[in-house]
Amino acid sequence: MIKKKVLAIVLCRNNSTRLKQKLKLKIQNLSCFEFFFDRLTNCKNIDDIIIATTNNKNDEYFVRFAKKNKIKIFRGSESNVLKRMVDAYKSINQNFDIIVRGNSDNTLIMPNIIDEDVNDFLKTKSDFYSPFAENKIPFGYSLTLFKPTKLVQISKKKLSKKYKEHIDNYFLDNKKKFKILKKKQEKYYCPNLFLTLDTNFDYKRIKFYANKLKRISLNNQATELIKIYKKHR
Repeated sequence: MIKKKVLAIVLCRNNSTRLKQKLKLKIQNLSCFEFFFDRLTNCKNIDDIIIATTNNKNDEYFVRFAKKNKIKIFRGSESNVLKRMVDAYKSINQNFDIIVRGNSDNTLIMPNIIDEDVNDFLKTKSDFYSPFAENKIPFGYSLTLFKPTKLVQISKKKLSKKYKEHIDNYFLDNKKKFKILKKKQEKYYCPNLFLTLDTNFDYKRIKFYANKLKRISLNNQATELIKIYKKHR
């Protein structure tokens, strides 16, 4: 059996308005971006990674990071996220079976859950999966998965600004056209735990949780963090 290939496309930019330069904020002597990236590299089912940032000058930070760590990088449109993703995918000039969209403001992603999701995506031969759509697990535990051919097809359509920026919505608004993976996720059910980095309050909370998880193995962090959340909420 030929092994399926999985590509992670890491989306990142530095001009956030609510929390300026948020990906440069520090957690355990790493920037939030480095912290996220380190966790992403612990996903066993991801074969390759490319950073997809914008052409803005203030995103040179990611170029330096990519160069230092010998990571592939692509620069493209800030507003048309779909085009940036598809162009980054095409720039590698290889075929992949799954694209994992790495939103780098999800600082505390759980590698073992992402690996589980990739396996389920392949088993069901799905076109799309979003852990954010019904929000049953903590918001920021996993990442959205796409079948690359579907992304490329959609990118050729005339789309509204909404879909160019939030491609998930196109799949969710056109459910009959795609095979969408749905998961019960009873083991990690905790819909009120939000781990996306948008505000200073988010930063303090994520840093608090990261410190609590420091001595817990990666494979156990998903269940342990839910316990920590319930204890301190």
